[in-house]
Amino acid sequence: MTQPALHPRMAEVITALSDAQEEMIALLATVPPALLHAHPAPDVWSVAQIVDHLAIVEDGTGRLVSKLIKSVADTVDADDTPIAPTLARYQIPNPVTRIDAPAMVVPSSDIDYEVALARQQTARQRLIAALVDASGRALGQATAPHAIFGPLDGYQWALFVALHQRRHLVQISTTLATLTS
Repeated sequence: MTQPALHPRMAEVITALSDAQEEMIALLATVPPALLHAHPAPDVWSVAQIVDHLAIVEDGTGRLVSKLIKSVADTVDADDTPIAPTLARYQIPNPVTRIDAPAMVVPSSDIDYEVALARQQTARQRLIAALVDASGRALGQATAPHAIFGPLDGYQWALFVALHQRRHLVQISTTLATLTS
């Protein structure tokens, strides 16, 4: 049996999540093992810690999106306008601008890189699976507050995961450049 086509908004979000994940895996493949736990400065996360942070954020966001999906279980999404433009106002002009993470998403100082990466990948797979199952529901009708950006709807929360990951890919690249210069 073939899978029904994804709702256009859901396809946009899932494509962004998949593309960002592929970019991260490709970037991480270039990191020498000796640099995974190295810090470019005392108060800057290592690559392993960045991956752990992504795992923590994605797990929590995945749980939130699942709750939002449940809240719109009996809805149908008639809107097919793109989601990405709705997050344009939240773009941070300089992706290396430091933002202090809330304590609940600060990575461990002694994280096992392989464990962190596996947790992040599992969280991403769960989020995408939940979104595929929810395709066609009016996820734009369910909102929850973000600590910095204020209320985001379900689509925006899911897309935020990809945008957040891409921001940290810049951080990983900057960290590697600093460590190897």
